[in-house]
Amino acid sequence: MKKFLSRLVLASVAFVPATAAIAADLDMPPPPVEDLRPATYDWTGFYLGGWAGATCIDGELTDNTAVADFEMSGCGWKGGVMGGYNHQFEQWVIGLEADWGMTSDIATNEEPTADFAFSMDQIATFRARLGIALDDTLLYATGGVAWAEGDLDGIIAATPDHINGNHWGWSIGGGIEQAMSDYIRLRLEYIYTRFGGDSYVEACCDVDIHDFDDHEFKVGVIWAF
Repeated sequence: MKKFLSRLVLASVAFVPATAAIAADLDMPPPPVEDLRPATYDWTGFYLGGWAGATCIDGELTDNTAVADFEMSGCGWKGGVMGGYNHQFEQWVIGLEADWGMTSDIATNEEPTADFAFSMDQIATFRARLGIALDDTLLYATGGVAWAEGDLDGIIAATPDHINGNHWGWSIGGGIEQAMSDYIRLRLEYIYTRFGGDSYVEACCDVDIHDFDDHEFKVGVIWAF
């Protein structure tokens, strides 16, 4: 009986290391550290980009020479450049952005007594942004001040001949931005701007453009750095 117990003890002692070795061979390696961390895109930093889109305005002008009012409404194209800075804390992103652009003819009228085409030779905004980051997707609202240099030109007649005026206003809107890589982002945005009126006066003409609304839908490509 003693011999049997002694053999049993010796067998058990020899079996334990073998079992440990087999168990060690069966253990799977731990996953890489980066696989254990949630994906996070950092929105903090400066950026530059370009944009293009459609714009529609709704307004009215008064020809003081003819003493008549005419509708100044229509749609056209616009495009330009932008730049700004974002700062992210947790899921929130705040930032400042400036953009500049120009438009095609937006509102036109070919009536003999009111022959004109209205466009904006320059249009610029300076806006704050507040958004929520869903990893590499940003949803944001934006608002600020706007300025435009309007251009009033005759379509058929020689007058008016590119008379310019200045329009100040405010802008508000929002959009969605998607990071395609660490450096490239795509954006879809809507901006509403309320512009104040101005007088367009030269020897040939005396026209008042009243306050008008500007609705713009644009897409942008951004380089972050």
